[in-house]
Amino acid sequence: MNQYSSIAKIAAITMKEEIKETANKFKVLGNQSRIRILLEIADEEKCVHEISEETDQSFSNASHHLKTLRDNRLVDYRKEGRHKYYRIKDDHVLKILQECIDHAGE
Repeated sequence: MNQYSSIAKIAAITMKEEIKETANKFKVLGNQSRIRILLEIADEEKCVHEISEETDQSFSNASHHLKTLRDNRLVDYRKEGRHKYYRIKDDHVLKILQECIDHAGE
């Protein structure tokens, strides 16, 4: 095996991991409750209580979905006292959502 075939194998493995990670992100984004949460915090950070009220979800359900979004690096939060204020982690998430919404409207 020459040097180039080794590099190609490494690239293929890396690509497989990226594809796996991408599929996982779409799986996480494929939930209506999570999409509503992301849209709710698109413009400003909010605490779980506000998010649960605005998205008509129980506090527990909203908290569970936020944990999933956080575990998948789609949202971040800051702590203030006993409250956590959630925000979208970066603009890529909003761009993906906007593209999907635009596509659904066609």
